Amino acid sequence: MQVLHLAHLERRYLLGYADISGPFGDDGEIRRITIYNVPTQKMAVSLANLDPMIAAGRLTIETQPWWAAKKISFEVA
Repeated sequence: MQVLHLAHLERRYLLGYADISGPFGDDGEIRRITIYNVPTQKMAVSLANLDPMIAAGRLTIETQPWWAAKKISFEVA
């Protein structure tokens, strides 16, 4: 199941729908975060629901709207 889950995430990256994803470092209730780069929250939910782990009921989703500035870079000293 994990292999299918990771393949799902890789497809989202390759199609340009996800920018970042990964697990949190503790054993808390929230296990992972994925930031989708899509125009609507509804689309993010639809994409997340395609994940085999979610479809199987092993993970659940919680969505929050989030905005970030585009094309901003920071110099590293």
